Amino acid sequence: MRFDRVRRFWKEERGSQLLEFIFVFPLLWVLLMFSFDQFAIMFNKQKALAAAYEAGRIACVQPNAGLASYHGQQRGMEELDQAIGAELREIRILPQGRWRKGNHFEARATLHFTLPASGGKYEVTESYHMMIENAEGD
Repeated sequence: MRFDRVRRFWKEERGSQLLEFIFVFPLLWVLLMFSFDQFAIMFNKQKALAAAYEAGRIACVQPNAGLASYHGQQRGMEELDQAIGAELREIRILPQGRWRKGNHFEARATLHFTLPASGGKYEVTESYHMMIENAEGD
């Protein structure tokens, strides 16, 4: 007699959709939030790379390291201003040796930001190596 009640309850399908929703919705929510965070990371990584490239591109035609650093930071910051949730942005022009035509330098972009869904802190650093094309002197 007791097993008959259990068997009838087990075969009953009322409320099954609600239970399925209750079990599946949190998993879908976590997946959605994970995708938002991953998109922000990929987008900001691309913005940091574009900023390093733009900073290097304008810096390589400057006549000296001071102007290269100034104009590189200006151009790179314009790109980093478009990042998602950016808190700290930095562009650095790092010459390898003296600022001479034919020498190389590194343009480095660093971006600290907060992930939109989880609220975690994240840092992206990208760099681009270029050759000095236009330097005064030598």
